Amino acid sequence: MQNRIQMLDCTLRDGCYIVRGNFGAGAIRGLISMLQAAGADLIECGWLKAQPYTEGSAFFRYPSDLEQYLTAKDPGRTYLAMIDMYRYPIDELPPCDGKSIDAIRVTFPENRLDQGMSVGKKVSERGYQLFFQAANTVSYSDESLKRLAEAVNASDAVSLGVVNTYGSMYAEDLERIVPILDQYLDPRIRLGFHSHNNLQLAFALSARFLDLLSGTKRQIFVDASLCGMGRGAGNTCTELLAAYLNSRYGGCYDLDVILDAIDTYIGYFAEHFSWGYSPLSFVAGLNGSHVSNLMNLRANHQTGAKQMHRIIRSLPQEDRWRYCPDLLESRFQADCAEQEGL
Repeated sequence: MQNRIQMLDCTLRDGCYIVRGNFGAGAIRGLISMLQAAGADLIECGWLKAQPYTEGSAFFRYPSDLEQYLTAKDPGRTYLAMIDMYRYPIDELPPCDGKSIDAIRVTFPENRLDQGMSVGKKVSERGYQLFFQAANTVSYSDESLKRLAEAVNASDAVSLGVVNTYGSMYAEDLERIVPILDQYLDPRIRLGFHSHNNLQLAFALSARFLDLLSGTKRQIFVDASLCGMGRGAGNTCTELLAAYLNSRYGGCYDLDVILDAIDTYIGYFAEHFSWGYSPLSFVAGLNGSHVSNLMNLRANHQTGAKQMHRIIRSLPQEDRWRYCPDLLESRFQADCAEQEGL
């Protein structure tokens, strides 16, 4: 078995939200090469999307589109791409031929568990390692977590990811979720964690996840991205996680290579694009809301953080999780009328 505790770098996947997939061929090739050299155990290379492939994009139509970037694959690493099961025609996925990605991550919300399992079955039938991501895991009840574990056990999945989708988790949320999944999930299945930094807790939660599983023999991993590059508040930082794993868990990640990758590639994106903690992302995380709801209010009405908080807080929780522009507009107008009447 490979190292029990591993790191998954998702810069090229989560960073797509920042650059709309357009990293450039040189950056994609260079980042994969440097992440290999740094010792990243799993490298997520982008998305599979139902659109024609454009050179230099990390939105790939078919796994074969990635071959040009994976000419020097390291057999000790796993190369992945993610699919949104609503936006990718899974029946068109070609069989895995070993020349491109090794694994596919399938993400699904709680109310689409059966559909997620069906898509995952087709992924594994085509020869790819199957990784599941349970979106917004904090929304699962204890009983729902047990059902999730049982469904994953009955599949060919090699991994299940706990996902802090809206950056709304606190430590006590992980302390509820992780022991249940560790208890009911088959020992052969890896457990992973992906966090967002809306409440400035992404790295702290990642460390807590590792701590909660310190006594298990299960293989586990944490997602991270260089400089936390990712939508909205971003993610756990690869450089922070690598240093922590080296210091506390006997990791052997090359921090010089990681820092060189940041200097060579991420510095440019940081100068031209923005991500990371902000009052907007704080309000989204505090209320467990899809960040696009707040971006809509800001873009259409220049709404301040206080009014955003008031509007989002007025929505039922199930509506906060969705991006619902029509409902937002209605609540915005109602809030304005209410404030004028005070």
